[in-house]
Amino acid sequence: MFIQFLLISLGIVLVSYGARLLVEGSSSLAKRFNISDLVVGLTVVSFGTSMPELVVSVVAAKNGTAELALGNVIGSNIMNICLILGLAALLQPLRIQSNTVWKEIPLSLLGVVVAFFLASDIFLDNAAVAYISRSDGLVLLCFFLIYLYYMFAVARENRDFENSAPDHKHKPWWLAGGLAVLGLVGLVFGGQLIVDAAVAVARAFQVSEAVIGLTLVSIGTSIPELATSVVAALRGKADMAVGNVVGSNIFNIFFILGVSATVAPLPVGNISLIDFGMCILATLFMFIGSFIATPKTFYRKEGGFLLAFYAAYLTWLVTKNVGS
Repeated sequence: MFIQFLLISLGIVLVSYGARLLVEGSSSLAKRFNISDLVVGLTVVSFGTSMPELVVSVVAAKNGTAELALGNVIGSNIMNICLILGLAALLQPLRIQSNTVWKEIPLSLLGVVVAFFLASDIFLDNAAVAYISRSDGLVLLCFFLIYLYYMFAVARENRDFENSAPDHKHKPWWLAGGLAVLGLVGLVFGGQLIVDAAVAVARAFQVSEAVIGLTLVSIGTSIPELATSVVAALRGKADMAVGNVVGSNIFNIFFILGVSATVAPLPVGNISLIDFGMCILATLFMFIGSFIATPKTFYRKEGGFLLAFYAAYLTWLVTKNVGS
């Protein structure tokens, strides 16, 4: 069993560094073709931190371990808000822009509510089983296209966005291309390692793949977001810390879940209403707490509450499955 946990850790390292190399190499290539910082920031760089979730979920769907894919997405969204945003707010109070409060956070809430409805076949349609079908996945991808259109519109209105994009030094084309290919290889092999080892752990402990996805895998694949938001909070860049969490949650639901369901229909299985409810409640708290309790600011008390909320959820999840 130690070997399986070691393989998961190795997979997480490969996926995390693979995403970093892919972003660095692709961005450098884009700059060589005179593609603007704006476009690079909206595509390659912003997608990079969510690449681990994407690779793991798609590999899981392709391998027939669909519960792991769905659990990874829902678990990552819960962790992004409760653990990552909570920890960032605990380290440094976070000021939130009006655009984020009234547009991005509600869009994130819409995403998880739509996913909940798509996964509620048993309750809404009296179906024998609940699953997110390929047509559902295509609907989610359509929502993602709307989100991309919105992001480009916001970027055009705020030209400072382009100046805030990461500064990528020019590299020789062969080096940039090599980094991108190496990063892609790391993502593929790392994702496969995580999925295979996680399934072995689930079987050894006699817990569902959904629970492994909601806990171990979602925590591991969210390391890039965790590092980005914590560093941003310590440096006083609240917009980056909050935007990273909200943007990642939107990306997870609309794009990652959409692509995964398009690759293979995702049975809901052991992902319960409580798991979806936790995700909805966490997003609601992020929205309400940002403009009612302390207007447009997340203070340490909100961060502490989110961390306690996440600890209670993990305790319930583990207790429920150990008891069964």
